[in-house]
Amino acid sequence: MITLSLFNNKGGVGKTTTIWNLSVSLAEKGKKVLLIDFDPQCNLSIAVLKSDSFEMLLEKDKTKPFGKTIRAFGQPYLQQNMPPKINVYEPSHKVTNGCLHIVPGDFWLNNLSDILNVGTDVIAGAGVYRFLLPSLVAEAAKNETETEYDYVLIDLPPSFNSLVRSALYCSDYFLVPCTADMYSAYCIGLIGEMLPKFIDDWEQGKRRYLESNPYDELVKTKGIPKFGGWIFNGFDTRKGVEVGADKAHLTKISSAVDDELLPSLDKGITAYDSTPKFVTSEPVAKIEDMNVMAPDSIIQSVPLKYLSTVKPTREVLVRGAWAKNQLDLMNQMDLEYDKLADHVIANCT
Repeated sequence: MITLSLFNNKGGVGKTTTIWNLSVSLAEKGKKVLLIDFDPQCNLSIAVLKSDSFEMLLEKDKTKPFGKTIRAFGQPYLQQNMPPKINVYEPSHKVTNGCLHIVPGDFWLNNLSDILNVGTDVIAGAGVYRFLLPSLVAEAAKNETETEYDYVLIDLPPSFNSLVRSALYCSDYFLVPCTADMYSAYCIGLIGEMLPKFIDDWEQGKRRYLESNPYDELVKTKGIPKFGGWIFNGFDTRKGVEVGADKAHLTKISSAVDDELLPSLDKGITAYDSTPKFVTSEPVAKIEDMNVMAPDSIIQSVPLKYLSTVKPTREVLVRGAWAKNQLDLMNQMDLEYDKLADHVIANCT
């Protein structure tokens, strides 16, 4: 079971859209995939399950005091006042191959972010398991569904907060989506600054924890996230080539990966090799700006791979059906998500 986080401290870079469509491509290649929505905004849950269905999962009563989301596992686990309950669902639009499940998010994750304490829980080693919640959720989902997941994909908020730390500590790899704008290269550099600090904190806490718990095998395997590559999102092309400004941003981000991120990770993280040999400064996938198709996909809870099989919603309806250029772009970007899935399968092992 390989765990990947999609992470960028910058918002609006297409994390949710990317993780959703990547999960579908992996499933269609015969893989068993679990999505964990670890973002308090819960956009992934809304997209995958439909808004009204997700809202029903948030409802609480005496029989389900924490609803039927990740909170039903997380809050009892932290409070230790009742057995944690795992809730796992299939997407609103089913995949035709493999397996795809989701543990939906909850706005309660904002509270969890405040509860987790880096100083006491991580650095002091007194509560390292509080930061391993995503791994515990994945294991509980595996047992509940009797599914041997090949991949666990975690959606995260645009932040460096404790939720992001927690997910990265539980991840084998992380992918970084970037958009064609002036801030993306800067954010790449910030990741290179912050991740070594995250790992240094974990190594301190792990060492202290293992002094009194030397036979804990799970903790020994955590806190080793490796850079799996970056994804170029939301750009425009003309005749198959990035337009001038977007091409310049692509070059700038690639340079930031080569000159800042990779050297910073190599120098700052000595506990393990955080930059596998397969990683380069070039993006592992290029996802063009889908214009009205991206929001329509979310509104209908239909991933890109199947979007051509449904009519556009009234909000984007022009001719009563998708235009040929829209269908062509859908097919091209579906192939790009398949390419990203192939990258994950071949390298993230």
